[in-house]
Amino acid sequence: MRELRARMFLCVTTEVAIMSGAKVCILFPHLVLGGGETAMMEVADGLQRYFDVSVCALERRKAAVAPTIAQELGARFETYSLVGSRDELTEVLRKIDLLLWYGTNDWTPNALNALPRRPGSIRVVHTDKKEEGVEFCARWRSCIDAVSCVSPVVQRQIPGSVSIPNTVSQTYLSGERREIFPLNKARGRKTLGFLGRLFSFKNVQWLVENIDRLGCNLMIQGLDTEELGRADLEALSVRLGIADRVRFLEPSRDVGTILRSIDALAILSRHEGFPMVAVEAGMVGTPVIATRVGALPELFPDAMLFVDLEQGFPSVDCLRVALSRVNADWGERLRRKVTALCSRDVVLGGYAKLVRSVLNGHRPHGGSFGAS
Repeated sequence: MRELRARMFLCVTTEVAIMSGAKVCILFPHLVLGGGETAMMEVADGLQRYFDVSVCALERRKAAVAPTIAQELGARFETYSLVGSRDELTEVLRKIDLLLWYGTNDWTPNALNALPRRPGSIRVVHTDKKEEGVEFCARWRSCIDAVSCVSPVVQRQIPGSVSIPNTVSQTYLSGERREIFPLNKARGRKTLGFLGRLFSFKNVQWLVENIDRLGCNLMIQGLDTEELGRADLEALSVRLGIADRVRFLEPSRDVGTILRSIDALAILSRHEGFPMVAVEAGMVGTPVIATRVGALPELFPDAMLFVDLEQGFPSVDCLRVALSRVNADWGERLRRKVTALCSRDVVLGGYAKLVRSVLNGHRPHGGSFGAS
């Protein structure tokens, strides 16, 4: 019996040693900074506890908007590289045991399929878009061994996948509160906040257009996109005569200041998966007013204030009511829920378990994901 236990212990310790030396690469599909990039940098950083982690980013074309993730990747990771061609990507793949990747580019799956013996492959799905989730995974199942979805709603659409939410580092939530609208209390106005990339589907322009009807102020910390930029929103607020009611913070990795300086964060998108800003707000304890999109109503039915969409835009009446109900208790409810779901230990433990399962059982000559 002692000999058997000794053998079992030796097997377990040998497996742990092998796993800790496994070469895992996290691949970023571009250099544009967004919620997915913020989340995956945290995952890459945390997985260094378990594996030999390297980080790569595809540089197929220069980023059209700033800021990019290049500087932060270089600062956070010793083994970091930019990949500018498919041949360079192939060389990266030859040297690793497992690839953790996301995005919708064809370079990555084509490079994986071209190898006679490819590394293990885990695809992460961040959004609710079918072209990134169910359709992409079905098309490229030959080079995918496992799929992790940030949203449980999306996870149910992809048989065999698992759901692991995003997490965020407290390092980027340390900013202090600022009194941006000093006459708020005297006038009884609350302040809504918008945080994220300035896409039209997020309805940030609608917010600016309706601030007067909502009877509140608005603070925006946004990243310009090809669709919409800060200059556009500033010009709009001037034309509408509400420039004194709208303030802009410079884009920053630290979002603690905006979250601590507002009464509620507005997530008023027409569609989402599980937006990173909801996790960031919850970690700080900032109340969230949201449309019923993606995983939010399922995960936070009693921890967020929800508003209706009418032909793709939030209901002004619903949003007014939600604003009137906002108080610190809503922020504390959300903080407790987000801490339980999205703590760093929970999320990294989920990824480490998934990586180990693929390293133990993936089929490098053909995808095992979805196979019967």
